[in-house]
Amino acid sequence: MCWRRFNLGIIIYLIVNARKIDVLHVFHLTWSSLVFIWFYKLFNRKGFAYLKLDDCVFSGNSPWEIDREEWSDVNSGRTGFKRKAKNRISRKFLLRKVDLWSIEDEYSREVYEERHPFMKGRIIVVYNGHSVDLADFPESTDLAGKENIILTVGRLGTFQKATDVLLEAFTTVARNSNYDLHLAGAVVPEFADYDEKYLCDNPDLKDRIVFHGPLGREELYSLYSRSRIFCLPSRFDSLPNVFPEAMFFRNAVVTTNAVSLKYHIDRYGVGIAVKKDDPGALAEALLRLIKDNGLLDRTAMQAGMIADTLLSWDRIATSLQEEIMTRHKKIQK
Repeated sequence: MCWRRFNLGIIIYLIVNARKIDVLHVFHLTWSSLVFIWFYKLFNRKGFAYLKLDDCVFSGNSPWEIDREEWSDVNSGRTGFKRKAKNRISRKFLLRKVDLWSIEDEYSREVYEERHPFMKGRIIVVYNGHSVDLADFPESTDLAGKENIILTVGRLGTFQKATDVLLEAFTTVARNSNYDLHLAGAVVPEFADYDEKYLCDNPDLKDRIVFHGPLGREELYSLYSRSRIFCLPSRFDSLPNVFPEAMFFRNAVVTTNAVSLKYHIDRYGVGIAVKKDDPGALAEALLRLIKDNGLLDRTAMQAGMIADTLLSWDRIATSLQEEIMTRHKKIQK
């Protein structure tokens, strides 16, 4: 079981206030989350505990899934023993205290429900969504007026977001199109050397690659509305909010098979998913959209429609509330 030091103040708060809390909502399957739920249910037996996993089966085993497997002799030291003990306590006493689990895509829900008996009949899909439609943003979401921009948003340079793969792919894209690459978000310090070397090796691309740094909401939304393609080649991810935000502004999506959006790509055609860590495949997917305006426009409009209908936080929250209320009533009987 993945575990972190938990805040004793939260436990004290739950002991004092558990009976006043109808629904306890926690995030991520960690030792801390399960302990919080245990104390909550101890003092409020009719309370309802909901845990949002924020995970994806395509990303590989997360720490809590790795921990469910048998430990080898390598992990027989003090730290391994402590962690193994927590795993056993969790399996025996804590996991079934969770009344409702959620995951971010249908593929993951099917796998987890089959794989983990404690989730059987208790796990649903709850997407991560956008709240752009609640912000009364004045910019148009039409395709007219968009620019030839590939956009990525996130913690640039982290291993997870694979910005290095995107830059390598853009080298090919730039030679075969007039598209520019815009990157929004903070750049981690350890990526500075790679970025500097890349621009030194590709001086002709300095004017075609724009690092915006962290942006405010209006600046970011304006950039979404200008771009045509949103590209996030994550090595692992669930359904980060930048996906539905970009889709709301009618961006076709290019990403990898290691993210929860793969379900929407397969089912609804909101973009293209490629193998992770493959700059060649990423460049090919980007150029496929760039070279076929009809495909690009259809994909972008489909992405916008799915963002409007399935990935709005307003709709997601309403549906989740109804699900929790229905299940909570059954517990109280």
